[in-house]
Amino acid sequence: MGGQSIYQNELDNLEQSKEFLKRNDYSQMELQLEFKKLVEHYEELVDQVKIITKISDRLQKKLNKTNDALESSNNQLAELNNQLNETIDQLTEAKIGRRASTIVLFIAIGLFVISEVLLEPIIDDVFKDNAFVGLALKLVVAILIKPGEDFANKYMLKQARKKQMKEQEEKRADKKVDKKVKKKRKIL
Repeated sequence: MGGQSIYQNELDNLEQSKEFLKRNDYSQMELQLEFKKLVEHYEELVDQVKIITKISDRLQKKLNKTNDALESSNNQLAELNNQLNETIDQLTEAKIGRRASTIVLFIAIGLFVISEVLLEPIIDDVFKDNAFVGLALKLVVAILIKPGEDFANKYMLKQARKKQMKEQEEKRADKKVDKKVKKKRKIL
């Protein structure tokens, strides 16, 4: 309301000046009075513009400071988010590595038991004179434990990443649906 009364006052002053100009007969004194009124009104307008400009400048500075603070906060949040994602990835890798080690350990124990129970009697019968063949077989099994663990670890990490990407895609799809629902609600 306050802004309308200021504009209304100025519009009235402008209308009065236009009406004065429509007249063809005016004296020198009337011209001077009308010109004086116009100058006074113009001076008031200039003062109002100065005040409005100062207020606008102050508000713009506050807005710029707020935007800078928000940008800084967003950068910090992005950095923390990256650190969190890296930590989660490291934890996932450690968990999967531990799981892969456990699986390979059980496989190694199983292979050891199989070699002792099934293969050792056969090797002893076939290679009675050479005890190194059984030992070499056990050595091969022991050497294959680490590559087996690495393979299991890589395979499990690959599966975990696929699962994580699928979950992220589902979240993105859910967000898109949520945005569409919000837009429809705003329209209604």
